[in-house]
Amino acid sequence: MTRQPGFDPDALAESFVVLSKLEAARRQIDCSVELFFRNADIVSMHTLTSAAHGIVYDLARHRGIEGSIKDSPLISAEERTSFIRVINAAQNYFKHADQDGEHEFRFYYELTPFYLFDAVRLFLLLGGVATHHMKVFMMWFQLRFPDLLCYPPAEEGLNQIRAELRNPDAFKALGAALLTEDLAPEA
Repeated sequence: MTRQPGFDPDALAESFVVLSKLEAARRQIDCSVELFFRNADIVSMHTLTSAAHGIVYDLARHRGIEGSIKDSPLISAEERTSFIRVINAAQNYFKHADQDGEHEFRFYYELTPFYLFDAVRLFLLLGGVATHHMKVFMMWFQLRFPDLLCYPPAEEGLNQIRAELRNPDAFKALGAALLTEDLAPEA
């Protein structure tokens, strides 16, 4: 049956999808990774990353899984509330306008990939299966920040890439190219 132009409130309830919270987070993470490698809008990427992180962080807390930057034992209990307020500042600014509608915000967007990294880690700790997008992002993160993340089985190959590409911006171009490749084995 062909729909006619115009508003039909019943048609709004015809199409739906059933999702778990983890599936919603997976979709948000993958989309955020896509935005990252396409150098798309930094505010949209951060907002989507924050939404995904919020889901996996809450699920992890409810399951007793620790390991988020928000739970780091390196942050003193006295400073944790202030630390989390700073981490959530951009997310809250982009989401609300009830208290600061006329204010401008200094957005430190280079922190977003670290937040995305934390979201991917929590997703995996929750038992989620790493997607192609997540694997490419984690590879980029290892290439870009070898002093922060070391996965010994991958280091030999990553060191070879680092030696050949030297410029960290090239790592992002490599990641963007890998996103377009279907690296899944044929069934």
